[in-house]
Amino acid sequence: MIYDKYPYIQKVAELQNISKAAKELYISQPALTRIITNLETELGVCLFNRSVLPIKLTYAGERYLAEAKRVHEIDMALKQEMQEIAVMKRGTLLVGADYCASSLWLPHILPAFSEQYPGITTKICQQTSPMFEEDLLKNKIDLAFTTRSIVSGDLSYEPLSSARILLYIPNRHPLLQDCDISGNSLNHPVHISADALQNQDFVLLHPSFGLGKTVDNILNMFDIRPRQIMYTTNIVACYRLAASGLGITFATPYATRYTFPGSVPVIGQLVGEDVAEHNIIAYNKYHNLSTPEKAFIQLSKEKISNHPMLQPLSEEQWLRLKDGTLNEEDSYWFV
Repeated sequence: MIYDKYPYIQKVAELQNISKAAKELYISQPALTRIITNLETELGVCLFNRSVLPIKLTYAGERYLAEAKRVHEIDMALKQEMQEIAVMKRGTLLVGADYCASSLWLPHILPAFSEQYPGITTKICQQTSPMFEEDLLKNKIDLAFTTRSIVSGDLSYEPLSSARILLYIPNRHPLLQDCDISGNSLNHPVHISADALQNQDFVLLHPSFGLGKTVDNILNMFDIRPRQIMYTTNIVACYRLAASGLGITFATPYATRYTFPGSVPVIGQLVGEDVAEHNIIAYNKYHNLSTPEKAFIQLSKEKISNHPMLQPLSEEQWLRLKDGTLNEEDSYWFV
């Protein structure tokens, strides 16, 4: 092939001397000269202008070198990928995942990944989000589900999803006494001012978790001073405790899937700057992702963005929850 001579032409072009290039390539000068001459004959053009010293590439030589380099890089990338696939027929992928990721996302991601890479054992490491950063930097885990509010500059990441952060308020809360909540839903939240949230009771995810850290930032941003806070270590418990009347919580629209019939909170939105939660999958920025790791990230993106069970309840579903018009067939709506 004409492209497999690229390393020889590149070295001669770099050193502008056939003898020096031959020495660095560990071949004889006559052998290197024959390689160049045979390639020029095959192409029908001169690649080097030998009438000047040091020798220089002709225009044809420059074009050959540019295109051959591109083909060479594609070839090397493909070989590396094939080698990785061969090596990773057996191996272990260590994934950091908090409660939400391990119980709600991974059941949709791991079966597809295991089918694609049946020889790889996936191990789930459950920690709080700040611990994931330390473990990634020490190469104790390969990938970690976390949030952008926690990740540092020492890590690289791929975005998974973004969602606005809403208030969920017990439906008998005094804060709502003058509010019309008849059509309340994700599309029609009650607008609540930061002042109205002063000295209220909250049920929140602990700040050591991704969303908990984001919410803690929101409280500071709006200077909201709760009367008391009940902290939990997983978002499902946090949401359901709040919905049962123990306080107000912050969560994303997906939290509607945690709702028990008969304990439906009112959805509110904080007046002022829009706030959002950005879910990511992080890895050590100095770590070159393997083909299976890239596949795991891509599957995570696809499943989290497209799987119907990983979306909020629809308007119709939420209104039926409020109205109590559910039956046993509707139980698949909830997690």
